[in-house]
Amino acid sequence: MAEELLKSEADYEAPRMRGRPGRIPPEENAAITRKITLLSMAVGIFFVVAKVFLLEETHSEGILASLIHSSLDLFAALTTFVAVRFAVRKPDDRYRYGRGKIESFAAVLQVCLIVVVAMHLLEHMVESFHEPEEVERSALAITALIVFIVISTFLVLAQGWAIRETGSIAVKGDRAHYFADLISNLFIIAGILFVTYTPFKRADVIVGMLMALWLLYTAYKITTIAWSQLMDKELPAKERDLIVKLAMDDPDVKAVHDLRTRASGPHIHIQMRLDLDSQLSLEHAHDIILAAEKRMMQVYKAADILIHPHPTGCQHAHGNERFRTDV
Repeated sequence: MAEELLKSEADYEAPRMRGRPGRIPPEENAAITRKITLLSMAVGIFFVVAKVFLLEETHSEGILASLIHSSLDLFAALTTFVAVRFAVRKPDDRYRYGRGKIESFAAVLQVCLIVVVAMHLLEHMVESFHEPEEVERSALAITALIVFIVISTFLVLAQGWAIRETGSIAVKGDRAHYFADLISNLFIIAGILFVTYTPFKRADVIVGMLMALWLLYTAYKITTIAWSQLMDKELPAKERDLIVKLAMDDPDVKAVHDLRTRASGPHIHIQMRLDLDSQLSLEHAHDIILAAEKRMMQVYKAADILIHPHPTGCQHAHGNERFRTDV
């Protein structure tokens, strides 16, 4: 009977919705995030090595700022590389809800390092403002930075695709780093051009200051991403509305109450109470609940679902009233 109540996945979602929480199987999520984090690490290593060489050749404050930023990017890529592999591990007796929140902890670790380094960089640039250094071999620096911009653009586009497919919070944090690096390289080119071809010799230092402020802004953006999962914030209203629609897509389901949702890395957890006719047999009620779970699993491939059946008209409320909601 449960199978008779199922519809196709296309009845509930469009292909573009894949990147929302829990939409693809954990194995597929893992395959995508592993590839993109490996690419991110390779780019990070290349940038750090290249910018160390470039700093020795140019002595540019902007290049120094970019090198520090790329070092952070590499650290972020490493933590993301580890986090996404740990997050998709199968739940076990010790971690019944899985390990998805490690992605958020990785993001918090990135934020702590970003803030410390950004403040140190800002202090260094303030000191350098009074005695700015000349930029050497500006043509080499600009050529190299253009190459970095092209590589960063390719990586950010690839990460954007991975995020659209998986919705990974760790990859979102990593992408924020590399997008900031892309923008910063544009600023650095502008600063070098000012220092080389205008009397405004402090432009390079000002670019370094802007970079430090941009790092702080990046830290803020990553914090807001991680905060939602660590605090078990409910899924967006559109997702909750879809979950209710899936549950109610059966005439025997009279109402949905006490819906609770949360995201945890590649997984989501859904709990709810379904009101059913009190005259139904236990077997029939079980079939209705099973069909509702399968409808949700058609859309949310990585969902953990717990449904409590409740007889219509019964006034008894379950659980602590502190956590009860209308929907």
